[in-house]
Formats: sequence, C-alpha cells, structure tokens
Amino acid sequence: MTALIPDQGLSASIPGHGSFSITGNAVDMIEVFGGLLHCYQGSGGCRKQGLYFSRTEPKKPLRCLLHSLSWPGSDSLNEWNQPNHRGIVISVSHELAPKLDGAVLDFGTYNKMQRFVWLSMPAVKGPACTCLRSIGPAAGKRSPCLDDQGIGLSDL
Repeated sequence: MTALIPDQGLSASIPGHGSFSITGNAVDMIEVFGGLLHCYQGSGGCRKQGLYFSRTEPKKPLRCLLHSLSWPGSDSLNEWNQPNHRGIVISVSHELAPKLDGAVLDFGTYNKMQRFVWLSMPAVKGPACTCLRSIGPAAGKRSPCLDDQGIGLSDL
C-alpha cells in the first residue's frame, strides 16, 4: 500500500464546521491502520476533555471531505482515483467537530510513544495539554494522564 504523496498531507472539511489539516505522516499511518480513523473526545486525562482516536466509527459520525494539499482546487479524494490507493475515511464526533476548525492532526513520537495527536486546535480557548491529547481546564491534581494509561487507538 502506498501513500498518496510522500510527506504531503490532506485537508479535511467537516460538513457545517470548518476544516483541519492532516500531515503526511498522519495520512501514511491512517493507511497503515486500514484507512479509517475516527476522532472523538471523552472524559479522562489531565484536562477536562480527553482526545481519542479509533479505527471504528460509531453510528452517526461526521465524515470529512478530503482534499489533497499538494493540488489546490483538486477534486475530493472521494472522487479521486489513484492506482494502489485504497482510499481513507476520516470522521469526527459531533462534540469534537466545532473545535477542529484550523486544527492540525499529526502522527509521530510524542512523549516516547508513537501516536496520533492534535498539534494545534486554534478554536479551543485556554491552555492545551502538553501531551497534545487533552483540552480544557485542568481536571485536578489526581486526574490520570492519558500518557500514563498508555491509551493508543481504541475500537469503539
């Protein structure tokens, strides 16, 4: 399986909510994990909301319309046909969608673990978690860290 274009990312438009960027490393890993990534928020982590990723979708996700960043104005990937490309699907939860306008999704080694993270989320006001996996105000001194729990991809 080959990536779309080495080191080239995608832009994901969320119907009714804006758009976010996906780095080339994240695109490559989404393909490795079977071409499907669902992004959602939940309780947990050192901040009020934990940011999670899954290889399965819930019943009513918001599916993103994907565009190549290398060809501005190109057709969406939903209509794009590239040999050896299996296609990818990225979806987000209804709760997370309004927070993702202008965000950047990446995959790399963060805090000594390989993982998906949100490098930036401009629509979220307030301090971000240093592990890039939680948002909102601090949840308290005894709140567990998502990194300590070793939570990676989960299946809903």
